[in-house]
Amino acid sequence: MTAKADPGEVAAANLAGRLHPSQRGEALGCFFWAVWGFVAIEVAIAVVAVVKSGFTASALVAVAVALVVLVLAVRFGRRQFADCRAPLTVVPGPVHDFGAGPITDDYPVGFKHTPRGPGTTEKWQLRVGGRTHSVNPARGKRLAAERVIAVCLLGNSGTVASIVGENGVW
Repeated sequence: MTAKADPGEVAAANLAGRLHPSQRGEALGCFFWAVWGFVAIEVAIAVVAVVKSGFTASALVAVAVALVVLVLAVRFGRRQFADCRAPLTVVPGPVHDFGAGPITDDYPVGFKHTPRGPGTTEKWQLRVGGRTHSVNPARGKRLAAERVIAVCLLGNSGTVASIVGENGVW
């Protein structure tokens, strides 16, 4: 979510089952943009090869590689792009702390905090919609403070788009 977006607008859009426009960059992720950056570079190399040497064998190889990379990027990026247009799945419910016990599907929304120990790192896990998601510590601490939340999941992939609680969106 960008700093320009009003948290109330984002919460209203997410609870209505839509992804707010400011969240699209997060939903697509850096891997999506890195792949398309690589595609742009590959196409530029192919264009330069054709312009410099005409339609020689090496230029045609560059064009073929660019086409293959473009087709693969479209094929694998389509799912991530579809997440931006698919309706969000909103899972409301009281937050359950699993504590030291195992994470189960007995509650609609649950979390588990594993504190930092010798040789281990702090870990926050959110269980919602039958899947366990890793949550960053800032979100985890806010999650522990809330009583009732609504977790908004991206339509196709099921990843967490946002968490709407009593104290706002994060």
